[in-house]
Amino acid sequence: MLWGKSRRDRKVVERFVAALNAHDLTTLESLATEDFTYIDSWREGVTGRDIVLAAMRMLLANDPQFGIEVDRMDWRDPHVLMTGRVNSRQFGIGRRAVWQVLVREGRVAEYQAWAEGGPPPMSRMLAPGKAVDMAARAATKPALD
Repeated sequence: MLWGKSRRDRKVVERFVAALNAHDLTTLESLATEDFTYIDSWREGVTGRDIVLAAMRMLLANDPQFGIEVDRMDWRDPHVLMTGRVNSRQFGIGRRAVWQVLVREGRVAEYQAWAEGGPPPMSRMLAPGKAVDMAARAATKPALD
């Protein structure tokens, strides 16, 4: 049973990453739960699909090169874990990163990101006044064996 769930969750995350890299906000919206939560490297976050998508829209408009390259994807119940690189004109090309994604009922419910080298406070930058401390909820950076 878990094997089937891991395959389904990974497929959802693969579609989410492809939509993010294509800057396809319509597909991102269809893949995100209504209570979608984004948590950044500072363990601050924003909850609500519309709020997060508005922030993504602003990021992608201001940084047309933004995208992620996934080198490795693993599944550790209940999360899909990824390692790779962030490519951003604004924040640097090839910055190493780790992501943890929670899929619930075939949609992405939570997306947590960690990047190397003192990344900016993305939640505060992209959703001013809406970002909150999520240290009690946020995971510590996972290690991928």
